[in-house]
Amino acid sequence: MIHTRNIQKVFRRGEHARQALQNINIDIEEGEYVVISGPSGSGKTTLLGLLSMVDVPSGGEIYFKGTEVAHLSESKRNKLRRKHISVVFEHIHLIDELTVYENIEMPLLYLSNSRKERRRIVDSLMERFRLTHLRGQYPGRLDNLVQQKIALARACSCSPDVIFADEPTGRLNSTESDEFFDLFRELNEEGQTIVMATHSSDAARHGQRVIPLYDGHVVSRAVER
Repeated sequence: MIHTRNIQKVFRRGEHARQALQNINIDIEEGEYVVISGPSGSGKTTLLGLLSMVDVPSGGEIYFKGTEVAHLSESKRNKLRRKHISVVFEHIHLIDELTVYENIEMPLLYLSNSRKERRRIVDSLMERFRLTHLRGQYPGRLDNLVQQKIALARACSCSPDVIFADEPTGRLNSTESDEFFDLFRELNEEGQTIVMATHSSDAARHGQRVIPLYDGHVVSRAVER
């Protein structure tokens, strides 16, 4: 599904340049649950941004479902991303002025679903993630685990080909994290492709396969600090 060839990412500020990623060659197949693991500063978030088409590499190629996307225009990348990709963040990015229902529905407003179809999808997701009783609540009044469930339901609303997650349990305690990862496991068992970035070895154990990253390189095994 996702294949990268010699990906480079350089950040420039004036005369200064920092090489964030170097020669990244990875393959992620449909239905996998892959963890990109490494310490802070290793390039995890940068790589996730490239794979999810939020950003573009300084060099190399990224293939998504057979299409080379690194050199597409921003508008074409945005169109592909809306149709095929969802992202769950550590900082949850829900809209406090919208209800739980409206937050989950929001991605569907950019697609061609009818109002009736949107209602069916959102109602099904709220039932699945046990959020139905919170339908008219505002997320800012809810605890972190519930907010992250809302964010995951929102990510699922457009039936993405892949869900990217950047430290999705960073704000959760261990019990809450286990409950959240149970949801990830269930989704993956149903065929959902998941790519997660984390510095936590405990979180990484939930994936099927770990890609260790260190100082912008893919390494053969995780490097301890």
